[in-house]
Amino acid sequence: MGISVVYLICLIIVGYKIARNFADKSDSARLNAEMLGLMVNEPNVKPGELTGIQAKTLVIAGTNNMIKEEHTRQIANNIQSAELVFIKGNHFIANKCSKEFNRVLGFLHK
Repeated sequence: MGISVVYLICLIIVGYKIARNFADKSDSARLNAEMLGLMVNEPNVKPGELTGIQAKTLVIAGTNNMIKEEHTRQIANNIQSAELVFIKGNHFIANKCSKEFNRVLGFLHK
């Protein structure tokens, strides 16, 4: 079952604020603050900006992702040559569903 997405997002935000407060005291805290900061503050891209991407693009997400499905579809729909793939799982499918994740990466060889 797992924890709720709202709870997980709150944990990320709180973790970011804590790590940010200790970033000047520890390299580990600084690195955690940077990574969590990306999750809290980024990406800061408007959908229209994605239309400039010309490269073949694979947009991949878990079926139970913390990113809303409609947002994932919006990303794919705004990239001209994007292919969209959903894999059963959560936001961490690359790690937890590595065989399926690697299988769809065959996209790179098309």
